[in-house]
Amino acid sequence: MKNFMIVKDENGTEIKVEVLFSFGVEEYKKNYIAYTLNDDDLSATATVFISELDSETSKILSIPFEEKEFVLKTYEEVKKMIMED
Repeated sequence: MKNFMIVKDENGTEIKVEVLFSFGVEEYKKNYIAYTLNDDDLSATATVFISELDSETSKILSIPFEEKEFVLKTYEEVKKMIMED
């Protein structure tokens, strides 16, 4: 089952994304989503994006440089857990 939602980019433009999963990082007190634009149903692969999600405004935000390594590590751990199920 695909899970779509409408989010806004940093410029406020609405975009439809397919949410693969979301996760929080307590250290930063922030929530993130792993998603794809899923704009090519013909392709066997898709680019996965990870962004901070402002749940009040539904805006997806760039992850600050100093948080990227930790967020990517958390993403890989969550992805691994999901793949094991």
